[in-house]
Amino acid sequence: MRPLLLVLLAGLAVTLRAAIDHDLFRERVVADVAASVSPDAADGLAATMTPEGAWADIDYADRHRTRWAPAGHLDRLRTIAVAFGAPDSPRFRDPALREALLRGLAHWQAAHPVCDNWWYNWIFAPQRLGEILLLAQHGGVALGELPEGMLARWAAECGDPSKPSGLTTGSNRVNIAAHWCYRGILTRDEEVLRVGAEGVLGPLRVTDAEGLQRDLSYHQHGPQLYLGNYGYDWIELMAAWLDRFRGTALMPGPERAALVRRYALEAYFPAIRGQWYLFNAVGRQQASEPGRAKATKNLPVLRHLARLFPADRPAWEAARARLRAEPDAPAPEPRSTVFWRSDYALHVRPAFTFDVRAASVRTNRCEWGNNENLLGHWLAEGATGFAARGDEYADIAPLWDWWKIPGTTVVDRGADAAIPRGKAWGARGKATFVGGAAEGDALAFAYRRDAGEAPGRFAWLALGDAVVCLGAGLSADAPDHPLVTTVEQCWVRGGLAGGTHPTPATLTHGAFRYAFPRQRATLRCAVTPREGNWRRVSSAFDVPAEGEVFTLWLDHGRAPKEAAYAYVVSPAALPPPQIEILANTPALQAARDASGRMACVFHEAGSIEGLTVDAPCVALRAADGALRVADPTQTRTALTLTRGGVSRTLALSAENGWAASWPAEAETGADR
Repeated sequence: MRPLLLVLLAGLAVTLRAAIDHDLFRERVVADVAASVSPDAADGLAATMTPEGAWADIDYADRHRTRWAPAGHLDRLRTIAVAFGAPDSPRFRDPALREALLRGLAHWQAAHPVCDNWWYNWIFAPQRLGEILLLAQHGGVALGELPEGMLARWAAECGDPSKPSGLTTGSNRVNIAAHWCYRGILTRDEEVLRVGAEGVLGPLRVTDAEGLQRDLSYHQHGPQLYLGNYGYDWIELMAAWLDRFRGTALMPGPERAALVRRYALEAYFPAIRGQWYLFNAVGRQQASEPGRAKATKNLPVLRHLARLFPADRPAWEAARARLRAEPDAPAPEPRSTVFWRSDYALHVRPAFTFDVRAASVRTNRCEWGNNENLLGHWLAEGATGFAARGDEYADIAPLWDWWKIPGTTVVDRGADAAIPRGKAWGARGKATFVGGAAEGDALAFAYRRDAGEAPGRFAWLALGDAVVCLGAGLSADAPDHPLVTTVEQCWVRGGLAGGTHPTPATLTHGAFRYAFPRQRATLRCAVTPREGNWRRVSSAFDVPAEGEVFTLWLDHGRAPKEAAYAYVVSPAALPPPQIEILANTPALQAARDASGRMACVFHEAGSIEGLTVDAPCVALRAADGALRVADPTQTRTALTLTRGGVSRTLALSAENGWAASWPAEAETGADR
């Protein structure tokens, strides 16, 4: 049987090889690049090129980690390549552009620019080179016309996705594999293409390591949330290559391909409002360079998704309309999710999106690295975002008072005081009680800070169009500076002047209403014209910034003991929500709306409204009485609930995301 098996396998290999159409792949790559890059500037770029194939304004010896000057050479050369190699271009196969293209490639090979950041050497440059060379080939340039040694250097110096290393994980592996696919298509080398395809598709799975998580969040640089940035790289490359492999032997099965669809619909696009990512979702990208957190770069992703998953075309068209800021763009679909693998909660409503992010002993704090996000230390302390238009925090990073991140409670040492900066690339959090539960259009999320100079217990309870924000047991041991809870810090949208406000109070700013019941803290508001520079948050960018910033915060005073706060945020255009805060103590935080829905954070075993729990947990009760509970410590194997004299023990584990439900129609017999 063995010889027969070998013959069958050999025959299968021949069939697969025969099914790989390199010309089809090249045509699809060329069409993708041409759809994203305008060729209009090609003639001007060719005219300003030196006889040696360089541009005088580019420093080819530069090695800067984040603003690598030689990258501009490849970007310009790609524009020329699109004009020359894209069939729909009016300059298709133009001899003058062909000569300029070959000159530019020759200079790149001779100059051999190298960056101090491996990403440019292993990902950016070889990917750009692959696109340029495939366009050149499509225009009729033969491999023998390329500069001597170019293909060999590309193969030797630009990483290998099949060799495990600290650099070849998650979206980084996909990025490296992508240019192996380019090289395999270019040279018709099926082994190189196979390695590239396996490298691209290998991370198309859920994992507990870096990559797509079981809750559909995305991790990079350890257990660190990155729906945007690295999560963008993942979906952008997955969607592109699945579309290019579509209908060929390299296309994976439908179950694996469907992971891209689920990530897009259930996690990735919900973390975008209008044309911008939520700042919690993009990590250090929020404070890296102007425009980096703008989400309009997803338009090509949607083009691929529409071809891959045509049944979801209405969802892709709606997302495209929002990214284009079309006046009649449909509102996002409501969705409430607690991403238990990432200590992150997301509450999407037609009128607004709310999110909150913290860090536990299981996850990394928001990183800084490459001298980006230099002031982002407090972003992992319960940072909240409220977005209606989506641009509430757009490029505000250089003007933020980084001691007043929205949602956080910290000892405020003043806007000019040095912000702590821990280990680069993400340090593990210290909290053990972080997480929550979501069901329908409600969620409850908890963060307990037991260590440090400002311990406290925090809860965010989203009930439909209202978000209840609670803090209890707040203390601080810094006698020279106040403990503050920042409600909001965003661009001014009009409607409020600076000053202090007595509570109870209801204030409106922009699209949101902020309601404050009576409390001991002093409610303060500031509307401040500010000037700054991006180098404050990212040393690579000397770019001025200015604008008016709205800040709303609660001042708990110096060295408070057992302080608390409560406020409710809702859309100003909708009627005020009917919310009752049932408890806000170090033991229990809870609220109920007019429908009877209730959200609770039990910091210890206890009872409320006929519900008893035997251990700390988060609980949601729907209007029909159905219960949803979760363990924010992710350590318990079960929770026992009692209601109406009936007890039920619910099993918890990683398999159910440390959450479980007790339906309203469950049998009344007790499970003990």
